[in-house]
Amino acid sequence: MTNDMTVGNPTKLIIKFIIPLLIGNIFQQLYSMVDTIIVGRFVGLDALGGVGLTGSINFLILGFAMGLTSGFAIPVAQSFGASDYKKMRHYVMMSVYLCCIWAIGITIVSTLTLKQLLILMKTPEVNFPYAYDYMIIILLGMSANVAYNMTSGILRSLGDTKTPLIFLIIASGLNIILDLVFILNFNMGVSGAACATVISQGLSALLCVIFIAKKFPILKIQKEDLKYSTKSANHLTKIGFPMAAQFSVIATGSVLLQSAVNSLGSVAVNAYSVACRVEQLAIQPFSTLGVAAATYTGQNLGAGKIDRIKQGIIKTIIIGIIISFICAAIILIFGNSIINLFMTEGENTTEVITLSKQYLVWASSFFIPLMLLIVFRSAIQGLGDGIIPMFAGIVELMGRVSVALIFAPMLGFLGICLACPAAWLGAALLLTPAYFYKIKKIEQNIKENKLVI
Repeated sequence: MTNDMTVGNPTKLIIKFIIPLLIGNIFQQLYSMVDTIIVGRFVGLDALGGVGLTGSINFLILGFAMGLTSGFAIPVAQSFGASDYKKMRHYVMMSVYLCCIWAIGITIVSTLTLKQLLILMKTPEVNFPYAYDYMIIILLGMSANVAYNMTSGILRSLGDTKTPLIFLIIASGLNIILDLVFILNFNMGVSGAACATVISQGLSALLCVIFIAKKFPILKIQKEDLKYSTKSANHLTKIGFPMAAQFSVIATGSVLLQSAVNSLGSVAVNAYSVACRVEQLAIQPFSTLGVAAATYTGQNLGAGKIDRIKQGIIKTIIIGIIISFICAAIILIFGNSIINLFMTEGENTTEVITLSKQYLVWASSFFIPLMLLIVFRSAIQGLGDGIIPMFAGIVELMGRVSVALIFAPMLGFLGICLACPAAWLGAALLLTPAYFYKIKKIEQNIKENKLVI
């Protein structure tokens, strides 16, 4: 079930890798959208806005944990590419230890500070109780999210994207069923939607663990693999923490942007919530390209094949450009129909649709810079560098926040629409030359026998 990306046609390998991952990511976003659609239709538009505005908090807190697990998976991929399975198993166990520690700590801190964070975000009064009730359950169940991201990350490091897809499809079906049961039958409202999400993620994680234990002989943990190593923990943290910090820095910009949206009133909040759900679905192909770039780069760096890395990243960008045009066209043609799925006829519905479409048109016009940002950032992370992507995250933060704070008071919702495109463009302009610089430096280190993986 492994997929060695150090040999064979790069384009075919990348496409083979991303197709199951893309389907899986779409399913993951779909069951997140199902939460929103069911809440919007059966609980109300204000409840929809409340659930929707938690997206930036999700990104801030769960994104930090996701960054950690993504970083921990890089040494696993590099060890697999170097065929050093003993080191690979050791890194897997060290990742388990570190994820348990971080998950407990983040859960405690985030649940204690959630209410104050919602207040600082200027959450409208009508949306506040829905946002809090939904998010507190998501945070209490964060261990399930961390476990799934860690186990699926390990599988992807070995080139297996099909298995996480299968388990995610099962979990997505369960999520939809539980949504309907908890909300319609038990009248649990947004709390029911949150419980459905946590239970579904927990099931996905459990299935991944069982599959790894039974189907991957090279991951069968030996007694010596269980030994805790401070040196290895520091190495994993050196890669994982900057990636987590990068997620959090970007997410901080999203939180501040959400605060700017909240100051415009509940109609803007509801429109932004719907638009963000659609946007997150539309950009999933770029996220999958990023995972492919990181895994491909990590494996080939472990094998010492730098020319193959350069070739593969070029192919990835070509694929990304094609996808960018397709996704933008879908939004432009079918945007209104997709937005209408989230709501029934009612007060302010027309204005919400108009503002949501405006946001999506601006976002889709900058999909190519977003794609370049994700691919180059992931490739640099695959090369073992988490610092440059973290600085790119700071650029994103500055771009997103400065545009929102300057233009939202002047232009209203249009100022919100311009914030993310500005952030994507700024970060892409930093990461593009940084990638080529990093590749050149690694090539030089290889010539001088200084490269250590």
